[in-house]
Amino acid sequence: MSKVSEFLEYINKKTCNRYDFLRLRQVFFDKKTNSCAIHLMYPSSMDLTKEQKEEITNIVKEYVKIDGKVDVNIGKSFIENDLILSFIKKFLQTNSPFVYSTMDFENVKIKIDGDVKVEIGLSASLYDYFERTNLSHQILNALQKNFYAQFDLTLVKMGEKEVVQEDVLSSRFQEMQMKSDIDGLLNRTQDKYMVTDKKVVVGSEINFNPRHISSIKQENENCVIAGQIGFITEKTFKSKRMKKNKDGTQEPMEKPYFKFQVRDDTGTIHGVIFPSVANYHKMHLITNGNIVLMQGRVSKYNDTFDITAKNISFCKIPEKHEIEQNIDQNTINDYRYVRPQKYYSQKQANLFEKISYSKEAMTGSFVVYDFETTGINTEHDEIIEIGALKIQGGEFREVFSTLVKPKRPIPPDATRVNRITNDMVANCYSIEQVIRDFYLFCKGSQMVGYNSISFDSVFLNRAGKSVGINFDNNQIDAFLLARQKLKGLKNYKLSTVAKNLEVSLIDAHRALNDVIATAGVFMKLY
Repeated sequence: MSKVSEFLEYINKKTCNRYDFLRLRQVFFDKKTNSCAIHLMYPSSMDLTKEQKEEITNIVKEYVKIDGKVDVNIGKSFIENDLILSFIKKFLQTNSPFVYSTMDFENVKIKIDGDVKVEIGLSASLYDYFERTNLSHQILNALQKNFYAQFDLTLVKMGEKEVVQEDVLSSRFQEMQMKSDIDGLLNRTQDKYMVTDKKVVVGSEINFNPRHISSIKQENENCVIAGQIGFITEKTFKSKRMKKNKDGTQEPMEKPYFKFQVRDDTGTIHGVIFPSVANYHKMHLITNGNIVLMQGRVSKYNDTFDITAKNISFCKIPEKHEIEQNIDQNTINDYRYVRPQKYYSQKQANLFEKISYSKEAMTGSFVVYDFETTGINTEHDEIIEIGALKIQGGEFREVFSTLVKPKRPIPPDATRVNRITNDMVANCYSIEQVIRDFYLFCKGSQMVGYNSISFDSVFLNRAGKSVGINFDNNQIDAFLLARQKLKGLKNYKLSTVAKNLEVSLIDAHRALNDVIATAGVFMKLY
């Protein structure tokens, strides 16, 4: 029997099953203060008297048996269409940004009639994605965990409108789709960095890397930041919900909220959080000066950005000046500064199902990579961007993408080619820090570049040796494959070869863009 079942059975046994409708929503224990907070919920169709709640509270305290303070909150589970839809949106935004940005939420139908019936209408490609990833089951579990109700979730494949395709329009659509995919990947990876020692304080675990505060340029986006918290102030506001007084009158309920600032080495942002009853006392664990990881939605007031936080964790931020020398590459088994991102693409879902590639291409593990640099001198110029894509089992799996801060300013000539400025790399990690994580990303895979044997691989080996890492991966140059297998082309530039093989190349001379095109070329030639 689980601890939760044992706990609820104890209450039922003590009360002759009078409260068998109770569910345990959340438990929080603070070792420092030896205090515990327990949140129980019951159906919105029922009412519990003050005496009944006191009876349950006393039984809970009897069961917990600790010397410290035990807070017991017993509240209704409110179920409304908008509340359920909002929960589904937030779940997808946090756990599957690709689906969140692609779905039409007008096709989500919710009917509450005792049980809650949720019907999600999806395009054919999204329907297949839900089926492959078991995402509907994840949503269903989350709904039943957070609401007191029985849910029935159904996926509906929407009929797709008939479209008359012309070659030019079709080509343009694919090009736009590919650009959207790459832009999304760049947005998720370029300004991100890693934190360590995460410990949840309020809300749930944050599984995304933070971005620099100075990079926040628009409102209505869900973002993750990290930094030092300060100027915490507790305030109250009058809620729209009314409370009944003993004399029968009603007045607005007062609810608490907290204002604060978060500062990293690039800027400061003001923030606010409206904690639930269960999370209220946890906010008092956070004090000025703590380093926190925070997830929330960005708003704009008077030309400044604010963040309304939902989840907060304690964390540690690696120092940018800390450079490890003589790294033992055999001990590299975790990402410290840059973490790979999953490769999500609606276009990619059926890419390898329609085309037959060689057995070697379909079964091998490859990392397609490209560098942007401050120039073409392999002895003196520096890497300022790494873009890489991992291919396993014939599928695009993960992306490693990061800007890198060089030791010297980026020359204007280099910026004209790759559009990377000194401001863009000012708050990034050095190559000595990033290269250890790139080594882990490439470990066990063959490395593929375009014209890389005489250029990218030279920069790669120099960067690795600067900290004692040896990149001994087998190197494949797709440029040489193209020259061997495509005879008679006017030249063998990536753009020319990609066009010949009908592979999209969007915005050449940014590392990740070139990598996606090189991957397509490589899979067709290998």
